Amino acid sequence: MRHKNGDVGAETSGEREPWSWAATDDEVEERRRHVRRLAGHRIRAVRYYMIDYRRGDFRPESVDGGPRFIDGDAEWEDPAWRYDGFDAVDHGVEFETESGLVFSLTWDPPGDQEGIGLRNVAMLDAYLNPEVDVAIWSVGDRGDTWAPLAEAPVTDVQLHYYPWEGGLSGFWCPHITFHTATASVQVVLGDANNGTLDHSSDNIAVLHPATSPLDW
Repeated sequence: MRHKNGDVGAETSGEREPWSWAATDDEVEERRRHVRRLAGHRIRAVRYYMIDYRRGDFRPESVDGGPRFIDGDAEWEDPAWRYDGFDAVDHGVEFETESGLVFSLTWDPPGDQEGIGLRNVAMLDAYLNPEVDVAIWSVGDRGDTWAPLAEAPVTDVQLHYYPWEGGLSGFWCPHITFHTATASVQVVLGDANNGTLDHSSDNIAVLHPATSPLDW
């Protein structure tokens, strides 16, 4: 997980069960049933959880660590996650519905159980150590990518599972699609490589409408 200044990702909150990996068809179906809880809901807020690359520049007095919400116009002029055709997100994406449901999308540790998963839990509760330096960007109303999920209810969340070809027998999910009646938003296990979209095992890429997903 490296970005424009070469920094490495912050620590997570510790061990947790994989959100995406499935050892059996029944586990695949459990994960699909779980994400269907979003069906029928409009998304009120979308938040990117990033390494806080510029805390020293914009909040040098914040010496105790912890999350920082990005609200200054100067930082929004050149966000670390924005690339041509996609957004590259270090830690994960958090969704809040109009009814108050909170879901988080993040990557599982690289290796035999890697992938991306979506669960009905907040990022700071389940994934990130609350004391690490993390920048939280509320992106839902700042661009066109996530607008379809606010304008119309989610009709389906598609987890794209593939047989795992590593040492373990099972299924992995490197690609998730959010659907409404008229549009879709695609999220993949990916990152920026010299400014272009590439495969990754520890980063999330949110594709802009005209960008095609990677092949697996």
